[in-house]
Amino acid sequence: MNILLIGSGGWGFNHLRALASNSEIKKIFVADLSDDMLKRARKEVPSAIVTKDYREYIEEADGVIIATPAETHVKISLDVLESKKPLLVEKPLALKTTEALLVYEKAKDAGVPLLVGHLLLYHPAVIKVKELLERGEVGKPYYIYFQRLNLGKIRRFENVMWSLAPHDISIALYLLNRKVTAVRGYGKSFIQKDREIEDVAFLDIEFEDGSMAHIHVSWLDPHKVRLMKLVGSEKMVVFDDMAQEEKIKVYNKGVNWDIYGSDFPYSPSVAVRYGDIFSPRIKNAEPLKEEHRDFIECIKTGKEPVSSGKLAVEITRILENAEKSMKKGGERIELR
Repeated sequence: MNILLIGSGGWGFNHLRALASNSEIKKIFVADLSDDMLKRARKEVPSAIVTKDYREYIEEADGVIIATPAETHVKISLDVLESKKPLLVEKPLALKTTEALLVYEKAKDAGVPLLVGHLLLYHPAVIKVKELLERGEVGKPYYIYFQRLNLGKIRRFENVMWSLAPHDISIALYLLNRKVTAVRGYGKSFIQKDREIEDVAFLDIEFEDGSMAHIHVSWLDPHKVRLMKLVGSEKMVVFDDMAQEEKIKVYNKGVNWDIYGSDFPYSPSVAVRYGDIFSPRIKNAEPLKEEHRDFIECIKTGKEPVSSGKLAVEITRILENAEKSMKKGGERIELR
């Protein structure tokens, strides 16, 4: 199988490394406007065929990966889909819902798979939490709380919410699998006030069953944090992606209501439950390689990817409305 990689800087270089280690990939074409990036690509993978013009090798490719800056995704995606090639686009798919929908519909019309790089949907820990939910161990999900913090990398064309929050939004939608009814966003710009590029942001998502997700993202924080807490009616789950071991911990903790009967008008009718804590075993797998595995399977079979274009459109819709809320000082916006 031949893969064309468009963009080899930053995350594109990680794609290149993962492709080079995949035995199913026969040829790798790398397109980049930078001579330095192309030299680095050739040094990493001497067999790679490099070019400054991605159109040169589209027809020879069985699939295309786009890992360019976010503001270029739509234009390049539409260009690639003209050739009816299966497509993997790094997140976010687009910076406007109308544009994300345009790419999604174009892929549907072309009859080819569209996978968007919401990488954490392929993380073994996230998949394990999904299993716990589906088995009913967590009970009814109440809310999910996310923190994605670091010092850098500061973007020039997209704010921290567009840069970091897609990961957590994708996890929330994947785990809860419920319709979003409202969003609220709030953030501040400290470094690039003239450009109004927010460095810290808070995002609330409301779901139709009353559950919610709260997301805190920042590239101005002293610590690198990748944390998720899921609170359910039966158990609570913590996923700490920075932990070297025991990335998931399941807490048999909760609140039992009315265990003493209903004659008490206040707190005695509530009992806090403290149970065991355990860390389930998770599969040892690299998410990027699992994402590539899904992409290759989609190319071969035409199946719907785990991280689909449809999901990416919904994530873009949430982000776009959260940004509108942010510009209005955190106003709650209902989604229809």
